[in-house]
Amino acid sequence: MKRLLAAFLASTAALLATPGAAAGDYPDRPIRLIMPFSPGGPTDMVARVLAQHAGQRLGQTIIVENRPGANGIIGTGAVASAPPDGYTLLLAPTSHTINPSLYKKLPYDTVRDFASVIYVGNSPGLVLVVGNQVPAQSVQELIELTKKPGASVAYGSAGNGNLLHLAGEYFNRATGARMLHVPYKGAGAIIAGLYSGEIQAAFLGPPQAAELIQGGKLRGLAVTSPKRIPQLPQLPTIAESGFPGYDFDGGIQAAIYAPAGTPPAILAKLNEAFNAVLKEPEIRDRFATLALDIAGGPPSVLDKQVATRMALYAGLVRQAGIEPE
Repeated sequence: MKRLLAAFLASTAALLATPGAAAGDYPDRPIRLIMPFSPGGPTDMVARVLAQHAGQRLGQTIIVENRPGANGIIGTGAVASAPPDGYTLLLAPTSHTINPSLYKKLPYDTVRDFASVIYVGNSPGLVLVVGNQVPAQSVQELIELTKKPGASVAYGSAGNGNLLHLAGEYFNRATGARMLHVPYKGAGAIIAGLYSGEIQAAFLGPPQAAELIQGGKLRGLAVTSPKRIPQLPQLPTIAESGFPGYDFDGGIQAAIYAPAGTPPAILAKLNEAFNAVLKEPEIRDRFATLALDIAGGPPSVLDKQVATRMALYAGLVRQAGIEPE
């Protein structure tokens, strides 16, 4: 009897020790980093840089997997339902903290179903661009163009309720412009729409906008941040263009999460690896070209940002008059 009891206790102790052992061996196979939007955007670039360098530090490949659709909900939901073992992570863009205000029922809980890994950083603002066929040379001229009888001036976004959608609605409310909204599935489609003339304007991230403006493919009118941005110092702010106090920042452009229930030891190992990457001079220089202000730090930094951003975007959604679906 004593032998049976001793064997039972030994086997139970082994089972209880398994999660700790797994965390100690982690990672022993490739990690998936889900990016819930199409390839090509600035956040996708951030994901790929992080995946390459953090993978080297962890000794395993981190594979970026694009899972676009439903304003980021499809890819985000895939992470929420993944095993909490550290092998499926989420690179969340701004939509993660906007969606709770846009949808009455999400297939996951934005706070409860995720464990924060690290707040990578955010972009200070967006760039208002127009297609080269659009005659407007300034913010004021664009606004006047939207008010002409029979005018049909449209701006594109990466989906209903996306940050770029809110940026356009905020612009309309703050300036009196009358731009129509056209949702697309990703940044590439927005650019194609600008080239073809299907839409006339858009709000883009600074790195993407700078490349297109400097290449002569689009015309920049202004930036939404309260200060000019280093990538396009010649562009005025919208506040400078006649609307004092105008300020619409880029929000959370990159934050990494794991499914809720991921062992603390694994979360700590991931946080340590990503923090180390963010301190590398090469990475800081690279992200500076992407107009990403690096944050880093413990997961609690991200927790605070999530709470702040969810409240902010809830207010913007109400101001824009967007009814939750």
